[in-house]
Amino acid sequence: MALFASADEKRKEYLAEALKLADKGEGDKAVAQLEQARKLDEKNIEVYLHYGYVYLALGKAKEAIDSFKKAATIDPNSLDALNNIGLAYAKSEQYNAAIWAFEGAIGKHPKAAILYNNLGNVYFEKGLYNEARKEFAKAIELDPSFADAYNHLGISASGGGEDEAKAKFEEAMKKGLNKAKAYHDLGVTQMGQSMYDKAIESFQQATKVDAKFSSAWSYLAEACEEKGMLDQAYLALVKVAELNPKSGQSYNRLGIFLHKAGKIKEAVEAFRKAIQIDPAYADAHFKLGQIFEAKGFTDRAIKEYEVHIMINEAGWLVDEAKQRVERLKAATPG
Repeated sequence: MALFASADEKRKEYLAEALKLADKGEGDKAVAQLEQARKLDEKNIEVYLHYGYVYLALGKAKEAIDSFKKAATIDPNSLDALNNIGLAYAKSEQYNAAIWAFEGAIGKHPKAAILYNNLGNVYFEKGLYNEARKEFAKAIELDPSFADAYNHLGISASGGGEDEAKAKFEEAMKKGLNKAKAYHDLGVTQMGQSMYDKAIESFQQATKVDAKFSSAWSYLAEACEEKGMLDQAYLALVKVAELNPKSGQSYNRLGIFLHKAGKIKEAVEAFRKAIQIDPAYADAHFKLGQIFEAKGFTDRAIKEYEVHIMINEAGWLVDEAKQRVERLKAATPG
């Protein structure tokens, strides 16, 4: 930090450092930097936007949403704040809330192509493909150079299938869409049509362009697993974990794959790694419970199921975990 920096310069440096720390998974340090920035200006919208960005990077969607809403109270017409509220809802899979947020934002910014594109993405995630195509088309109407919307329009195509998707893919490439993302999105289309060989080729192209494209590696693993290419699927999942060392989800998924492959010891290690990263990762506790139960380690299985129940009170596996605990306890002498 500059020796005689102004308050504005200091704030910007704090915010930039917070993002760097969040990317490294150093959440407490990132938030500490944000606090320093906030002290310099309690009503600066950029501070609260950065709180949102940091919380999203740390996987804390609720805190991110609250931060973006705080930014919107400072400037109710802020496109960044309104758009990011919708994105944060979508990331936490609260799709109806995301639709509400994007529609409200469009009401204030009816010519912002990015809002229609993002609303289209939410409809796509909900399986409402006709609605999605309408929003992508609107984004392109407002901004004919919007490469992302061209590719998304291709992905959501149903009547034209892969041919239409490819046409939109090529058009998106001409418009300057990031090549890795274009190949990734084409692969997603091919996956949706069970064209796994072609999808694998597309995801491989995406990873060649950008070796750190985690989502492309993740989909590559899924496509390879569908084709029975288990060694390649395993290597892709290991790559996902390497790219996301602070993600319990990546190790949990690796554990699931290893468990299915019969590599129990390695699966246990992966699930324990997921829990080490995030002690409240309920699914990893449940999966460990299943392994211990199958191995006859009743006490350890009960412990994992009970932890799952404690930290995942409303989860969809809670009832099953409770039933397993009751059954195991009933079968245990004394």
